[in-house]
Amino acid sequence: MLGRLGKDAGSLLGVEIAADSVRMLQLQGRQGAEHVRAWAYQPLPGAIGNDWAQAPDTLIDALRCAFERCGSRRAQVAVALPGGATLCKLCCLPAGLSVAQLEQRLLVDAEQMFPFALEDLALDFQVLGPAVEPVGHVNVLVAACRQRSLDQLEQLLEAAGLCAVAVEVDSIALRRLVPDGQALLRIEQGGAALHSWSASGLPQRQELTFGAHEPDDARLQRMLELCAAALPGEHSVQVVAASEQASRWLAALAAQLSCDALSPLHGLGTAGLSNRAELARVAPHMALACALALGGVC
Repeated sequence: MLGRLGKDAGSLLGVEIAADSVRMLQLQGRQGAEHVRAWAYQPLPGAIGNDWAQAPDTLIDALRCAFERCGSRRAQVAVALPGGATLCKLCCLPAGLSVAQLEQRLLVDAEQMFPFALEDLALDFQVLGPAVEPVGHVNVLVAACRQRSLDQLEQLLEAAGLCAVAVEVDSIALRRLVPDGQALLRIEQGGAALHSWSASGLPQRQELTFGAHEPDDARLQRMLELCAAALPGEHSVQVVAASEQASRWLAALAAQLSCDALSPLHGLGTAGLSNRAELARVAPHMALACALALGGVC
């Protein structure tokens, strides 16, 4: 079930399990526009990180609480695995193959493409379009993860009364928020992740972890070096600053990068919500949950 890779998944509840919180957001299409129908931001008691097995009961309780608070009646969710748990590759295959034939070809090459044993491999793919070379071939985006990681995620959600209908790669989902040709620098309390996409559509993700006692200027310098090394020339960057500290870095980043602050909920209707002010306060934290929800209303 890994993937969906941008396919329409219905009106799903977008869910992110971050290191410090559970974030949920559901959208509803109305008169050609998207409106926030339900949302919740549920802090976790202590940083969980990406190893969900460390505190499954804590996560289950937080997921239950977030779902109750958000008020959604939809238990079907779209969720993303942690960035380090998935790998993406771009393959070039003959055009005209059926879905079954594409899957068979990819499985034959899977052990060479991914460091996962076939018996522990979850794989999904999407045909992106004709390849420039060779003629008569198509580019295929392939995403893979360990099946046991997927099983663990599904079990956590099921224990909280939720059902994972779509599981995405975070970089693929986040591209829905970013203008074409631009990258996304997402800054959280404990680190930063730079998401970029090649001209062919292959997602790329570089991540930094901040040291507990690392000075602010050192963190800022490392983010600038990351962007300089990963992005060519005058590549423009959208920045989501999901912490008070990160917000203070925006001016310094803009002084050395071609960047703008990204508001993940910009353009979404919030009329009728009783907690609009609170949603505006936590909006930078909701980028991935919003991107996952958008996959269901595109």
